[in-house]
Amino acid sequence: MRPFSFAIGRAVNLTPPVDSGGPQPSVVPNAAPERLRRRLQDAVEDVFHIALRRGDLNCADDLLGVMESMDFRGRVRFQCQRKSSRLMIERIRAELSARKARQSASVR
Repeated sequence: MRPFSFAIGRAVNLTPPVDSGGPQPSVVPNAAPERLRRRLQDAVEDVFHIALRRGDLNCADDLLGVMESMDFRGRVRFQCQRKSSRLMIERIRAELSARKARQSASVR
């Protein structure tokens, strides 16, 4: 059996690019690798956390509604097979209510 291989021409530069000094991409703490997060629910959750970090609680509240709708539709479609999404929504709801309480306490 012939081994799998391919030829690389001399014009190809395989060294990593030099730091251009431009802005570095922001790293989300505790973020899973992109290959592990492929669902739309994961993308909406990421945007929710970005809204929380920016302090946009109205947007985060809207995104929570979107996630609840997605969860409801998934439960109807898959006959309650996704338990982790309900737990995630409860955790997110608690996080949002804590942020709202902190914001209302700081306004007073």
